[in-house]
Amino acid sequence: MAALIPWLKTVHIAALIVWCACLFALPALYAGFPDLRDPRGMLRHRAMARFTFIAIASPAAVIAIIAGTLLIHPTGSYAGWLVLKLGVVAMMVFFHVVCGRIVVMLHDHPRAWAAGTHRSLLAVPLILIPTVLFLVLAKPL
Repeated sequence: MAALIPWLKTVHIAALIVWCACLFALPALYAGFPDLRDPRGMLRHRAMARFTFIAIASPAAVIAIIAGTLLIHPTGSYAGWLVLKLGVVAMMVFFHVVCGRIVVMLHDHPRAWAAGTHRSLLAVPLILIPTVLFLVLAKPL
């Protein structure tokens, strides 16, 4: 099992990078919806948002969570920082679900929110992702 730990860490980190990038990209994609007037452009933008969420972000999130879970026992990570990190990861999962709901909402009502409202969603991953990184690297508890 010890020989698999570096591979699991690599898969975990790679999936996290993709997932986190998508958590930043999705609100940026959403911000473009209110300004679109061309029907073809609207269809293309919907397809990009759906594809990003369904084909890239969701599989990356699942892989990151499974690989991270498999790393807990072999690495002996049972300290207090892990509980905090898992709490922040749960918030990332909740934000991911919210992003999925927004994809569905924008399909039916593309101009429901202003572009600035969508851009303000960038604050969520901007806070959560560095918090997870800090907890993993500093292991404060």
